Amino acid sequence: MKIEVKEYTYETMPDYICNLDNIPEIKMTGEEIGVDYLPDIVYDRKDGVDLHLQLLVPSMFNHPDKKFPGVVFIQGSAWKKQNIYRNVANIGALAKRGYVCAIVEYRHSGIAHFPAQIIDGKNAIRYLKAHHDQYHLDSDNIIIMGDSSGGHTSAMIGMTAKTDLFDQPINQYDCFVKGIIDLYGAVDITMPDGFPSTLNHQLPDSPEGMLMGYNIRENIEEAKVANVKSYVDLDYPAMLILHGTKDKTVFCKQSVELYQAIKNAGKSVKLYLVRGSDHGGAVFWKEEVIDLYDDFIKSCL
Repeated sequence: MKIEVKEYTYETMPDYICNLDNIPEIKMTGEEIGVDYLPDIVYDRKDGVDLHLQLLVPSMFNHPDKKFPGVVFIQGSAWKKQNIYRNVANIGALAKRGYVCAIVEYRHSGIAHFPAQIIDGKNAIRYLKAHHDQYHLDSDNIIIMGDSSGGHTSAMIGMTAKTDLFDQPINQYDCFVKGIIDLYGAVDITMPDGFPSTLNHQLPDSPEGMLMGYNIRENIEEAKVANVKSYVDLDYPAMLILHGTKDKTVFCKQSVELYQAIKNAGKSVKLYLVRGSDHGGAVFWKEEVIDLYDDFIKSCL
């Protein structure tokens, strides 16, 4: 088959017909979802520090202008400096389901105490909403998600988004979300046995002490401002919680008590205990668990 050289469009380009036998073909439907990875996007600059997003943007051949719901993921790090590349591949599995996924870097506890992390996460959402066309984002349908300290931060963002708490807006957009996913979050920094393997728990040099900037044991009531349970009576969307039963970093009792508090407040929440799991790991990204996230997100949108 010969074709002349000219400026073809997809519609005018002839479909090549092969005359050889036994050559297998794979049929394109045009509904397949591809994902582009856009690294290190600066969404804000605070105290001379650039804050970045790792962005995964889906696309479909048949629908080049389609906008997709968003998943904003807060990477856990014990509130210290994050490895914001750590979960790019795992979050990519959600992007393949048709979600614009953003992994958020926040000011870590070595340079800024609570509530800087909440402020930054809210402004990451605002940045994405302001650039929704550029990133093919359906800005009315965003889920906030995070693991460990990021689970704490995502829950705090989602639960206080409709208030003026912990907020320094960078533009006129809101930071509202449609649902919250908290993976083994450190949601109660004042629980006496909340961090089983942190020998210096709640002291100034512990992860939670560094977050707050003081000795939590001596300031329990003051530190409750950073506990997710303190906000269960606010107006916020449904929450999904997962936590391993053998988590030696963040005791799963933290998630169980948060679940009970949200239920008692009459709000929508689901809790899954991951039997035998430690703090995170591959089990939280296996296919059936991604199905769980996907189903929850769809139920919120």
